[in-house]
Amino acid sequence: MHPPTPCFPEHRIPPEAPIDSWIPRFAETDENGVVWYPDLCPPEHLQREESILLDKRGLIRHPAPTSNSSPQKTEQREFWREQTAYKNSIAAKLREVGMHEDAASLENCHSYYTVAVCGDCGQVRRFPNRCDQFFCPECNHHLTADRTSQVEWWVKTIRQPKHVCLTIKNVPDITPLHIDELRGFFTKLRHRRFARNWKGGFYSLQVTHNKKGWHLHIHAVVEAQWIDHAGLNDAWASITRGAGKITAVRDCRAKGYLRKVTGYVARGSDLSKWPAQTIAECINAFRGRRTFGVFGCLFGMRAEFAEWIAELKAKHPRCDCGSCNVKYFSETEYIAWDLRPGPTPSPRPPPMTETQKEMVLGGPAWPD
Repeated sequence: MHPPTPCFPEHRIPPEAPIDSWIPRFAETDENGVVWYPDLCPPEHLQREESILLDKRGLIRHPAPTSNSSPQKTEQREFWREQTAYKNSIAAKLREVGMHEDAASLENCHSYYTVAVCGDCGQVRRFPNRCDQFFCPECNHHLTADRTSQVEWWVKTIRQPKHVCLTIKNVPDITPLHIDELRGFFTKLRHRRFARNWKGGFYSLQVTHNKKGWHLHIHAVVEAQWIDHAGLNDAWASITRGAGKITAVRDCRAKGYLRKVTGYVARGSDLSKWPAQTIAECINAFRGRRTFGVFGCLFGMRAEFAEWIAELKAKHPRCDCGSCNVKYFSETEYIAWDLRPGPTPSPRPPPMTETQKEMVLGGPAWPD
């Protein structure tokens, strides 16, 4: 059996070559022998020299997640990544309707950091800049935390907190007059004879949007031993002239209600899905309007609490180690400060002689 003539001239094989050297790695055979061999195996003396090497310079190794990685940190990173995407989407839509200042405010939010360095323990912390706009998804979390810190202490001191939800019928469009009117309805409700046992509390005004229009509603926490649900329905329908749609009363001594009541006007995930004109309408309606407030006994107590918190912050250590020796830098200043030259070390002394070594190690050996 002689090797057949290959289809490609560069793969010609001498007749005297052994059969093992010309059988290809991929070949089809029939009764007459090899008929197709597109990939001939090179001779042994060429396999090491002409073998193909893979170029790995463009590859990036991603370390596999270890069991020590914290799931909470991973969830937090994913949460902030989503909020940034929502923020950029809202900013792009605001530019479509000509609201360039609001779009620039969102784009500049969380764009640089202030670096705090403890002068005692050396701990380094970074704080992003914030726009504190009610329609910013990245700032909503901080605004909710600030509201929660203002009223959480009060909720812990009362025994009968009630979660009250008040809604009105959907409206096709929304204006600042709708916001003021809803807040006025809630003020009238608190002044009714029905609410004479409401000692105090706080409320948050929120909005959602769907195919039926704008849905305004109020979440409130009220200190009251008992709230009659049927009486609340009648009073709310009378005050709103029939526009009041649904009311609800829940015992909020369980956990999880406080975040809902102190929430923001609209969630960033919902706001980013709205059309550009709808987002602009919402921003113009709520701009400059108060959406969170307190009433009753909490109104005076919060002022005292705010003064007490301000005094504590003035005395509170600014580092976890208990030190108040903290310096603040911009990112550029911190890089320059971190790269500053340290103290020049003293030169090494010359090597000791044998006599000096004997004196250091115990002195010369004296005869007995």
